[in-house]
Amino acid sequence: MSNVKHPKCKLRTLASEAKARLCNNTYGEGQNAPKNITPQQREIYLKLCALKRSGEKVDNPIDCFADQKKMSTLSHDEKQRYILQICADYVSMRNILENADAHSAV
Repeated sequence: MSNVKHPKCKLRTLASEAKARLCNNTYGEGQNAPKNITPQQREIYLKLCALKRSGEKVDNPIDCFADQKKMSTLSHDEKQRYILQICADYVSMRNILENADAHSAV
């Protein structure tokens, strides 16, 4: 049975990611985000991991993690909420990443 009505559903995305990891033999390479986070937090977490591996620092999290197309369509109040949400997600994901590094160093 094909999933014609929902080609971008969460389960289909997870299955294709798992298949890609198995095909490329990269199953255990640090794409493990915490389980109890939102999709936006997961995206930020994975970007933070990639930036950390490359040795880069995040100077402006809003510029780095915000969707500029989405920001241009929002009203002033919605833009403020969006920026606050990105900042909160960034801080929580940075703390999780730092705690994970502290535990793995011990």
